[in-house]
Formats: sequence, C-alpha cells, structure tokens
Amino acid sequence: MKIALLGATSKTGRYVLPVLCDHGHAVTAIGRDPAKLATLDPRARTVRADITDAPTLRAALAGAECVAALAHARYAEDILAALPESCRRVVLTGSVRKFTQLPDPAADAVRAGEARLLASGRPGVMLHPSMIYGAPEERNINRVLGLFQRFPSWLPIPVPLPDGGQHTVQPIFVDDMVAAMVGAIERPEAEGAPIIVAGPRPITYRAMVEHCAAALGRRALIVPLPLSLIKSALVLLERLGLKMPFSALELTRATENKAFDVSALRDRLGVAPRAFDAGLATVMARRAAARKLDARPARD
Repeated sequence: MKIALLGATSKTGRYVLPVLCDHGHAVTAIGRDPAKLATLDPRARTVRADITDAPTLRAALAGAECVAALAHARYAEDILAALPESCRRVVLTGSVRKFTQLPDPAADAVRAGEARLLASGRPGVMLHPSMIYGAPEERNINRVLGLFQRFPSWLPIPVPLPDGGQHTVQPIFVDDMVAAMVGAIERPEAEGAPIIVAGPRPITYRAMVEHCAAALGRRALIVPLPLSLIKSALVLLERLGLKMPFSALELTRATENKAFDVSALRDRLGVAPRAFDAGLATVMARRAAARKLDARPARD
C-alpha cells in the first residue's frame, strides 16, 4: 500500500515506520522537524508538513491509500478534512484517558476525535493505547527506573504512592503498540469500533513500581500516603528547585483503576500483548546490550 504516516518522528512512529517498510509498503513519513525526519528509515519518503496547515497537509497526503496518524486525537478533524480520495483506510490514535472521570481537557479531545471519526463515515479505526513503555525515549517507566538508579543498590528506597498504590494500571509494551498500529493498517478485520491497546491484564501501581526496583536489583519501600499530602509535598519540592519524576496530575490519575478488555486487540489486530514483567525484562536486556555496544573500543 501507499501509506502516509503522520507523527512518524514520534516516540512510537519511528518504530512503526521500519516495520511498514519491511512489509513492502511505500511509506511517506510526515513530520514537522526536518532534523528528526532525517534520522528516520531511509527507505521511506519524508515530507515536512504541519497538521494544522491544511494545504501543506493535503499535499503530503496526496495519493495515499492509507493514512495512519500517531498524532494526538485533537488533530482528528484536521486529518479527516485533508484525506485524499485515494484513501481507503484511516487509522487514528486516541488514548484510554477517554475513560477518566476526572476533569481532563486531553481526555475531552480524545472523545471528540473519536466521535469525529465515527461520524465521518470514513473506513478506519481509532486505537486507544494505555501507558506505553519500553522505548528509550518514553517518559513513563524510564522515570521510575531513573528514580531507583539515583540511589545505591543496598538502600531501600521509599516511594510514596496514593493509597499505597493499590489502584490498577495496564501498561502496553512499545513493540506490542507497534504491532497494533501495523495490524490496524494491514488487517481487514481491524476496521470498525475503536480498539483498546493495553497489556494482557491490569496490575497495581505498587506491583509496577516493585517490578521496576527488582529489575535494577533495588528494593522499593512503598509508603502509603493520602493524595493531598503527596501533592502538597510535590509543590514544596518544585519550589525548592527539585525536579520530581511525576506531576500532581499524573498522581491524581493514579487514583483511578484502569482495567480494559483487550480481546479486540487479539482478535482484530492479531496482537497478544505481553505481561509487564516480560516487557520489563526485554527493556533491561536491551539496555544491557546497548551498554555493551557502547563499551566496545572504536576501530580505526
């Protein structure tokens, strides 16, 4: 297929692109930053375009048989308006944030983007990923790992969590998110109702943090605290110039349970997501391989 990939330079897009090229598709990688575009798989054609610039976007999408976007769902209306007549499928990216009960403009934008796609009558699907982890650039699990790496391995590290981290989350490993996007582009059965892209089962935030500590040979000491007290401490620490790994909004969202049915991910996209501990083991193996490669002496 002739595929236009919007958000090709994003944390996930740069990994989707080479898989599409491996599968023999003619891919146009679209992004705003020429320097980032220059780092992408050379098998793809690159085009600089801004989603909010309608004429430039229409030109970038011209001739595409599939338009896949890893851009935020708030751009759904702009993307749908610029689709060429040649487009037989559109794949948009939302977020499981759409399920939050908290006031959240980002969640409102996801819900609005989904509604626009469904109302457009265009053949396609919107994917709603959960927390994506595993890429070197991601800021979720890498921040947790970074927190533990600041301390010596023998020291139990206190980690304050709202209500002791008893609420649940369902992270998705980056390779599984890539496979989901590719499946949404290629598989006929992908088209239709939105699809949740998440891990196989929910785990508690406490378990997630403890897995991260164990992967580094550390021990987490979970400190149950009221959310209000943790938020007040964050404000104080930020005023003192200390950068914390999580924001108050992120901690507030951690008081909601996330538990999703991923049968559509398996049945329509052909992806069997891996458990968090298995994904984390792959992250650590890749880190070790990268360190080993960096340590190799340079050759003349």
